[in-house]
Amino acid sequence: MAGPVPSLAHVPLGEVLPQDYQDAEGELRRLANGLDSHPSAAGRSAWHWYPGHREPPRSADRGLYLLLIDTTITLYSARDDWLELALDIAWTEPPKLTVNAAVEVGCWCPQDHNMHQACTKRWHAANCRDLAEAFEAGTVMLAGVLAEGPFDPHTWRVRAGLPDRPDTSR
Repeated sequence: MAGPVPSLAHVPLGEVLPQDYQDAEGELRRLANGLDSHPSAAGRSAWHWYPGHREPPRSADRGLYLLLIDTTITLYSARDDWLELALDIAWTEPPKLTVNAAVEVGCWCPQDHNMHQACTKRWHAANCRDLAEAFEAGTVMLAGVLAEGPFDPHTWRVRAGLPDRPDTSR
């Protein structure tokens, strides 16, 4: 893993994207710039990349999730709770290249899962065009949260039917 860096502009996509997806680089950078430059995301983004994952895995292990790039935008962070937006490109089984976007909150289940995706969407990308369209859908989803909120984990946990902090009195 490499990073973090504050924007996708600093990620060497030519070393990360599979050869068949290289032509999507310009569009991915344009879309990520729109997300990174959103006023609610300013100074809150962290991008990572995984050059060793460029090629599809040879086996299709159940539950496969092998990141190529990812970002997290931290909207709320306290000692024991948080709200983050996540966007990534990853290999999933069988292997397929996918774009994933999520709203993530801290876990308050009796068994600590660390984090839950309170809202998540996934798109498969069979080619460059699909990758650019899927990445755009992910950035649009996250930009909607950045524009409208809510910016507290409590609301997202309630919407997702997840247990909330024991001391939340709302």
